Amino acid sequence: MLKYEKIVQQMVEYIEVGHFQAGDKLPNVETLKEKYNVSKSTIIKALEKLEKYGMIYQARGSGIYVRNKQREGYLNLFSTGGFSDEMVGLEVTNKVLNINEIKAPESVRQILKLDSNAQVYQLERLIYVDGNILCYEHSYFNKDVVLFLNESIAEESIFKYLEQHLKVKIGFSDIYFTVDKLDDKDAELLKLSKGNPCLKYEQVFYTTTGIPFDCSHLTYHYQNSHFYIPSQK
Repeated sequence: MLKYEKIVQQMVEYIEVGHFQAGDKLPNVETLKEKYNVSKSTIIKALEKLEKYGMIYQARGSGIYVRNKQREGYLNLFSTGGFSDEMVGLEVTNKVLNINEIKAPESVRQILKLDSNAQVYQLERLIYVDGNILCYEHSYFNKDVVLFLNESIAEESIFKYLEQHLKVKIGFSDIYFTVDKLDDKDAELLKLSKGNPCLKYEQVFYTTTGIPFDCSHLTYHYQNSHFYIPSQK
């Protein structure tokens, strides 16, 4: 775990143990720097992460304030931390349907900036939250970044594996939304009926240096999926 990530974890505990409410003001950057004995840049990075999570907001010239606590079971669509990080307190499990190495399809090659003969890991799995189907995921991983992937890894958190074992620094993502109706395949996988509504999105993840490494297509179960967006001015 990186230093700023430890600070994020400690600040979350600090807010919860201190019983801070929405609108309560937190100590300033200099005070936090001394409290955690780290550099100013580390505190700033930790605050940016907390702001992205929707836990705090920073008002220039005024200070750092606590936001309303995230509602349980709601998924932050702008997060790049993976489902396990988002669904705190809930049981997230994965059922792998298919995983193999294939020649990258043309559309995937363009998105992941690969050459014509590049191989990728193709993964299909179902994501469950507390035993209920959340979504069907169909992903492609750049093998130059994701050096190894198998079923046992895919049954757990892939992003934790990438960060902790492969030392991949996950940066940002692009998301493209579509509201659609289920086709036969998706309906069968999600245990719904053909023609039921669904939210589909394509999400492309990049490293901190801007290398695209994961192109994922997700189809959400309309009855079990709840989302929020912690927007900023």
